[in-house]
Amino acid sequence: MDGFAPIDSGKRLLADAVFQHLSRAIIEGQLDPGERIRDAELAEQLQVSRMPVREALQRLERIGLVEMMPSRYTRVTEVTDEVVRHSLAYAAYKLGNDIHIAATRLKDDERTRALQLLDAMADALGDTETSIAARIAFSRYIASTLPQSVYSQHLDDLDVALERNLNHIGPVLPDDELRENYAALREALVARDPNTAERLVRAQFGR
Repeated sequence: MDGFAPIDSGKRLLADAVFQHLSRAIIEGQLDPGERIRDAELAEQLQVSRMPVREALQRLERIGLVEMMPSRYTRVTEVTDEVVRHSLAYAAYKLGNDIHIAATRLKDDERTRALQLLDAMADALGDTETSIAARIAFSRYIASTLPQSVYSQHLDDLDVALERNLNHIGPVLPDDELRENYAALREALVARDPNTAERLVRAQFGR
């Protein structure tokens, strides 16, 4: 658990900053599955007190990125086949719901940007790493256009969990089927057709 730079406390709440540091470290593999996290050591590296570290770890535990056994250990969780299945099901539901809402609400400039990101998904087919990045960019953009609510932080945290759990999972459907799906989704967004858009998004995850 080395290599963490001190946190700039002037930018955001410390617990949020620690959460972002740790979640990125887990997603990017700086912290490996099964690796133990010691809050005192981490607090020293980040130059913060142990309280925001503990708050961030509790938040990570709630979304399944770490597991905590009081007085014993805190460690990064494994991504099992079951976790992947559940994550794919939730991703299909969430993005399907988001696209259903967005399809009729997007402003012209937002719709143009969404179509550009969708085209980037089509262009990325055949390259797993680029496809994953394009999928995440599209999903995040659609979510960013929706009205904010009191649940926004919880939904954002779940997006972090999805990114981690599906970080190395390529497209579920064959490229030819996805290319047709993306083209049809493009038409649905242009036509402001929420039902078709939702159905097509869920199909991308095999639902």
